[in-house]
Amino acid sequence: MFKSFRGLPDLPYAIAPREQAKYQSAILELVQELIRRPSITPSDGGCTEQLSERLRATGFVTEYFNKNGVTNLWAKRGSSDNKLPSVVFSGHTDVVPPGKNAKWETDPFMPTIIDGYIYGRGASDMKGSLAAMIIAAESFVKKHPQHKGSIGFMLTSDEEGEAVDGTQHIVQSLQARGESIDYAIVGEPTTEKQLGDSIRIGRRGSINGKIVIQGKQGHVGYPEQLSNPIHNSSKLIHKLATKRWDMPSRYFPSTSFQLVKVHSESGAMNVTPATLEMVFNFRYSPRNSFEKIKSYVEKKAQKYGLDAQFEWEHEASPYLTRRGKLRKTVQKVIQQETQMKTKLTTGGGISDGRYIKQLAKQVIELGPCNKTIHQVNERVAVSELNKLCRLYFRVLEELLIKNNS
Repeated sequence: MFKSFRGLPDLPYAIAPREQAKYQSAILELVQELIRRPSITPSDGGCTEQLSERLRATGFVTEYFNKNGVTNLWAKRGSSDNKLPSVVFSGHTDVVPPGKNAKWETDPFMPTIIDGYIYGRGASDMKGSLAAMIIAAESFVKKHPQHKGSIGFMLTSDEEGEAVDGTQHIVQSLQARGESIDYAIVGEPTTEKQLGDSIRIGRRGSINGKIVIQGKQGHVGYPEQLSNPIHNSSKLIHKLATKRWDMPSRYFPSTSFQLVKVHSESGAMNVTPATLEMVFNFRYSPRNSFEKIKSYVEKKAQKYGLDAQFEWEHEASPYLTRRGKLRKTVQKVIQQETQMKTKLTTGGGISDGRYIKQLAKQVIELGPCNKTIHQVNERVAVSELNKLCRLYFRVLEELLIKNNS
């Protein structure tokens, strides 16, 4: 383990104090440059071209797979020999809107440093990770210009929005020409309290649904002459909300159901509505499936005598990266650098890891603290980005140098 200089967090490799400060400054400078670009999804705001220039200067070959206004970059450096390991960093340049009438303490697109934290939209989700990845790659290439295997970058501006023309399109394009990836690291913010305390090794599946229940409009004073779809839906709602869909497993919680929208309108206080619309989501584990859940819900609606029409969207399938070289390497590096045993999780929402897993043999997510993502005053500790950069660098060394020497 390299010794830190003047109490500063270790940077990717042992260098003089002045040089180390230079690299720490480079991370901070890059993340600030990215935050200044208001890349509200699916806009890229010029972020990708800025990163592409740095990658090209480091010896990467870059190409764009843009689609429907979405900016997608694939960059690669090193051997194309499939027998040699390939490590790919994945991230997104787009951010969620700062929020209407949100009470930010700072301008969300003017990076500001307060008490060791850098504030701005995307600071932790995930422009901070992008800066750490880029500097880690630059540092690695500087130390190991003749490294074995290859390093790749997969960047998109369509992750926070529809996420259909971004990473999914890159993966499909690479599959079409026979590209393969051994190890993929997604920079999503996985840290709960202290960098490295948890990493994601998979994600739950996601199903969106809408049900429209027909009733019969009528006067509230004549209940025998009407059919209230709100009342009629109560049994179904209760059943779906209280059902134990499956048992939790080692890495996955039980499947869950959540109503996210319920709407009905009659136009008057003494008239019951003719229809009820409900929008819902399932987060499901590998012990369940889209087909099983869809069939169960529709059969229950029929059992309860509901005149219902359904719309379904299978947003994501669950996936899990089982124990292998990437998982073991990341756990080892975190243990050595932080003296913590990292927690393996599949929590949170969905990520582009679901697409990357179709191409990569192993996928993990490792990034900074997620405490303020998508909130006002989003921020990340500057020291955390420096340490994250070192973790990325160490993983590259373990996978491309030490395991292949």
